[in-house]
Amino acid sequence: MEQPSGQAPRAALAARLATLKLGEAFEQDEIDTLAGYLLESAFPAGTVVIQEGRKANSLAFIEDGVVTIQKEDTGAPERHIIELSRDAVIGEIAFFDNAPRSATVVARTDVRLLVLTREDFDAMVEASPRLAIKILFCIGQVLSRRLRQVSGRFVGLLA
Repeated sequence: MEQPSGQAPRAALAARLATLKLGEAFEQDEIDTLAGYLLESAFPAGTVVIQEGRKANSLAFIEDGVVTIQKEDTGAPERHIIELSRDAVIGEIAFFDNAPRSATVVARTDVRLLVLTREDFDAMVEASPRLAIKILFCIGQVLSRRLRQVSGRFVGLLA
């Protein structure tokens, strides 16, 4: 994800965005606007999409495919955390805290992503603040669901 493939034609990108769960939260004119801020990126199976520890400031919505989230452990092989697929968001932690990537993401299958860089998000904030707020709420919902899942697992480990 560190090197997005480029910008697909905006209308085609908007049509694909509308088919994602993310698209359900927006009106068609908002989808059209949002498409102008997204880059398309594709990775073949087995490719590292995000490398833990690298500096980056983008997030991505999975349009197609499956990725594995892995966490490095000193002196041990990487540990599989979870698999994510269509409609999931990846890279959001570094997007918000501007710190190095917290995990490695590997394409388990061929993967197609819609990437939002921090720079493009900041431009969206200036040009379309209401749209930017809606994006933040969508990402916040994803983070809340993940935190609930992790909390549930943690409690299960303590029992």
